Amino acid sequence: MTIRIRMTLRAALAALLLAFATPLMAHEGEMGQIPEDGSTVQDTPEEIGIHFDGAMRITQFDVTGPQGRVSLENQPGNEPTEEYRVRPAGSMEPGSYEVRWRGLARDGHMMSDTFRFTVED
Repeated sequence: MTIRIRMTLRAALAALLLAFATPLMAHEGEMGQIPEDGSTVQDTPEEIGIHFDGAMRITQFDVTGPQGRVSLENQPGNEPTEEYRVRPAGSMEPGSYEVRWRGLARDGHMMSDTFRFTVED
C-alpha cells in the first residue's frame, strides 16, 4: 500500500469513528419551563413544570418564594418522563419565586438547573 492510500484510509476511519461517537456524547436537556424563566404571571399559576428533549427521572423539584418553600400537591416519582408538572397546594403570595430541580437522564447523567418567575396580584 502506498502512503497516500494509508493516510486516506486512516482519515476515513477517524471520520467514521467521530460520526458514531457524537450521538453517544449527547444527553437529554431541558427544553422549557412552565411558567417560562423570567416571566410574570397573574395570581398563582395552575401548574409549575419543566419539559425535556428526552426521558428524565426527576429526583428533586423545589419551589421557594417570599414565604419560603411552597407546598406542592405531588412530588417527584421514579418514572422517567419528558414533562414534569406540579400544582401548588395553595395560593402563592405576590413576589419572586425560584424553582430548583434535579434529575437523572436516561444516559445516567445527573442534571440540575433553576428558573425564576414572578407572581403578581
